[in-house]
This record gives sequence, C-alpha cells and structure tokens, in this order.
Amino acid sequence: MKKKFAFIMAMLWLLLVGCDSDQNIESEAPKEKTPVLEVQETKTEKVDVSEAVETQTVNNNAAWCVYWDPSPADSADKYSKYSDLVLFGCIYAEDYSLYIHEKLYELALKFSNTNAAGDKELYLSFINDVIHSDGSSTQKSTDFLQRVLTDAALSDRVIDDMIKKAQIFGADGIELDYENIHKCDGLWDEYLDFVSKLYTRAAASNLKLRVVLMVSTPVSDLNFIKGPQYVVMCYNLFGNHSGPGPKADEEFLKKTYDKFKTIDAGYALANGGFEWGPNDKAIRSLTAADAAALAVETGAEAVRDSSGTLNYSFMADDGKHTVYYGDDQTIEQWSRILRENADSNIRIDLWRLE
Repeated sequence: MKKKFAFIMAMLWLLLVGCDSDQNIESEAPKEKTPVLEVQETKTEKVDVSEAVETQTVNNNAAWCVYWDPSPADSADKYSKYSDLVLFGCIYAEDYSLYIHEKLYELALKFSNTNAAGDKELYLSFINDVIHSDGSSTQKSTDFLQRVLTDAALSDRVIDDMIKKAQIFGADGIELDYENIHKCDGLWDEYLDFVSKLYTRAAASNLKLRVVLMVSTPVSDLNFIKGPQYVVMCYNLFGNHSGPGPKADEEFLKKTYDKFKTIDAGYALANGGFEWGPNDKAIRSLTAADAAALAVETGAEAVRDSSGTLNYSFMADDGKHTVYYGDDQTIEQWSRILRENADSNIRIDLWRLE
C-alpha cells in the first residue's frame, strides 16, 4: 500500500474532524444484485457443515472488503489469493455530496496500521446508494443516476469528489459501482460518457479504474472504452428477488462468460447466501459462516447440489425455512467452470471477504 504515512495521517485527521455527512445517520449494508435466468434441476449430496472444507487455492484478482464486517482486516492470510482489495463503499447524501460511514475510515486505518494489505493494490468503491436525512436509504438509486448522468456540472463535481477521496485514502484506483442503468430510460450513452470522463481524469491523477457491471448490461449493443477494468457481478441467480435457489449454476456462469468475453471482463463470484421463510419469501442474507452455524443450531442436514451450493430446510415457529449458500468449495467449483469455459486466462473476483 503506497504512501502509508500520509495515508495514516490523513485518516486520523478525518476521524478527528468527522466524516462527510452526519455520522448519526446509519447507512444500511447494500443488498446484492439480481440477475434472473431459468432454473435447472440439481442433484444433491449430504455434507457436514460443522467443519471447514479445505479447498485448492484459486488465483483470484480482487476481493471486496465491506465496512460493516467486523473482521475483514484481522488476518492477512485472507488476502493471499488476491492481487487487489476493494474498500466498499462510499455512498451519497441527498445533495449529491459523498457520505462515507466512519466504519469505512476505521477499516482503511486498520489495513494501514496492520499492513494487512501489504503491497496489494487498493481500490475505493463508489455506489449510487443515497442516504436520506431521516436515516432511510435508497439503494441503487435511479433518481441519482438521472441527475448525475445528465447534468454536466454535477457529473464533474461527482468525479472530482471521487478522485479527491481516493487520493485521501491513499488508494491506487477507483471502483465505479453505479447500478440499475437499465432501469433508466435511454441513459446508456450518458453512462458510457461518464465512464470515459472518469477514466481520463482518474488516469491523469495516476489512479486506475474498475467498472462493475450487472449481468443485465446489454454489452453487445454498447461501445465500452478500452482502459478500465470491467467486472461482471456473476451471482444472485436466486436471491431477494426470487424463491430459494443457488446464487449461480453452470449454465448461468457459461452464459454470463459468453456474453461479456468481448470486453475482456472479469467475473465476480459470491459466497454466502439467503434464508427464505414461508411462501418462499426472502428474509435475510447470510454469510457462509452464519449459514453453516444456523444449520448446526437448527439441526438441519445440509446437502451440496450439482451447482456446488449447500442447502437445507428447517421448521420455525412461522413455518418452513430454506437456506442456500456458497462456501470456499462452491467458489472453487464455479471458478473452475469459468476457467474451463474461457478462451484465455480470466480474472475472478470475490464478493466478499468474510
């Protein structure tokens, strides 16, 4: 991590003077993304989730570290597989200024003080979530996109803020994670112009750029500039938007690779999963560790299906609950599918480090 001393001093100063917005406002953890494809029947095998599974090391590119996770910088061995780390993330207030939770500053300081990130490249992620004055939030706000992408002066201000904040954090690059462009009528050209302008100005400030794309992106109809590193969210085949099922399967992974290989994209896989309650309504997201612990707590018998995902059901006071989640072995299987289907070496990222 470069400029360590300046980074620590800047962070300490920021913590003393406070964050960009009222820190009494609590930002919610962003929900995960929701591609939808057809479901295939899966085969299952029983597994013991009470013990950790040893898996082959996968040569990955980047991993996301989220500010609401209490332990992402506690152990340097978590990062041995990854060349880049992404600090997640910076959102916005209603006036389009940056809102950065104090825990993100604390996470950055923790990395610096423990040298957990070592010589890995560090990216600061910016997300189009908006925190409101009453403490509520709008995730992946289309209103934000409509304003920022169509107002040249505002987009310049937003880009300036990204660059300045990345420099204060001592980051090597910026990650742009603006989602739901497909829900905005005719804004793809404006979005691509924004990406181009951000890339040019970031490069002039010696900052790299990662651009996160949803599976729904009509990549074959768009002209993506060369230079940024593109990464596709290759997960949430099932999730908050659907009934129970795995975050990915072989058909979904292959289709996604084939769709995005023209822009030499990287592919982000996701561990953890979801718990669904009665009527197959999604209740909450779970980390892999929490899902495994819940299986033990409820006496449920987990099985691993052909998608590589673990699943189990149990009875609660309100009825039947179902859990699907991925662990290290799941990520290894999905990574192998992508590598075997690729025409060349590909980048594989992880959402998220636990």
